[in-house]
Amino acid sequence: MQRISVWSDALRIHQWSKNIIIFVPLILAHTYNDLSKILAAVLAFATVCLLASGTYIVNDILDIKADRKHPTKNKRPFASRRISVASGIGAAAVIIAASLAAAFSISRPFAAVLLLYLALTLLYSFVLRSLPLIDVFAIAVLFTLRIFMGAAVIDVEQSPWLLSFSLSFFLSLALAKRHGEIMLAAGNQKKIIARRGYVFSDWPLTLTFGVNAGLTSIVIMLLYLANEAAPSGYYKDLSWLYIIPGAITVWIMRIWLLAHRKSLHSDPVIFALKDFTSLALGLLVVAAFYIAL
Repeated sequence: MQRISVWSDALRIHQWSKNIIIFVPLILAHTYNDLSKILAAVLAFATVCLLASGTYIVNDILDIKADRKHPTKNKRPFASRRISVASGIGAAAVIIAASLAAAFSISRPFAAVLLLYLALTLLYSFVLRSLPLIDVFAIAVLFTLRIFMGAAVIDVEQSPWLLSFSLSFFLSLALAKRHGEIMLAAGNQKKIIARRGYVFSDWPLTLTFGVNAGLTSIVIMLLYLANEAAPSGYYKDLSWLYIIPGAITVWIMRIWLLAHRKSLHSDPVIFALKDFTSLALGLLVVAAFYIAL
C-alpha cells in the first residue's frame, strides 16, 4: 500500500482535476445529450491525465537537486529517493507512449493536438520555465490546448471566444501563482527565485499583467454572451448567464488578493477545489447556466 501511495504522489493524481476543462466545449456546444461525444470526451480526459502524469515524472526528475534543498518539496518521491530515477524514466516512457497510442485510437485531430501539448510541456520543463513571463504564457497556452483538445475530440467547431477567454484567464492565474512566489521571496529578501528567473522587484509587473489579463478575460466573456450566446437560441433566459462573469470576477479578485497577501500557497486551480468560497462561486456558476437553459 505504501508503494502505491508513493507512486500516486509521483503521478500527481490530485493534479488531474485541471483536465476537467476538456469537457467545457462539450457543455458549451450543448452536445451533452450525445452519448458518443460524452464517451469521446471521457476517453480524452483519461488520456490527457495519463500523459500529464508521465510529464510530471519528467519534471520532478529534472527538479531533483532543487527539490532536495526545498523545505517541503524535498519530500517528493524522487527527491526523497523513495523512487529511483531509473524507475521514473522507465515509467514516464511507458506512460507517455501509452497515452499517445490511446490518443491516436480515439481521434487523429485530438492526437495531433496532444502531440503539440506534449512538445510544449517538455519544452517548458527543459527551457521555458526559467524564462520570466514566457513561462506563464506557456502555462496559459497549455491550458488552452486542453480546451482545443476537448473540441477536437468531439468534432465541434473551435470557438475563438472560448479560446481567447481561456488564454487570458489562465494567463492571469499563472501570473497569480508567480506573484505569490515573488511576494514570498520579497518577504524573505531573496533576490532570485530558484529555476524561475524572477527577482523580488518584479512584483509590480506580475501584478499589473496578471490583473489586466484577468479583467480582459471577463470582457471577452461579456462580448461572447452578447455576440454568440444571445443569438444561438440555446438559452431561454440569457439574463441568468450574466451571473457567471460576475462570479468569476469576484473569484479572480479573491485569488489576486490572496496572492498579494502571500496567502496563496498552491496552484489557483487546486486551491479552488479546497476553498469553500471558490466552491460556492463555482456552484453559483453551474446554477446560473442551468437556469438559463
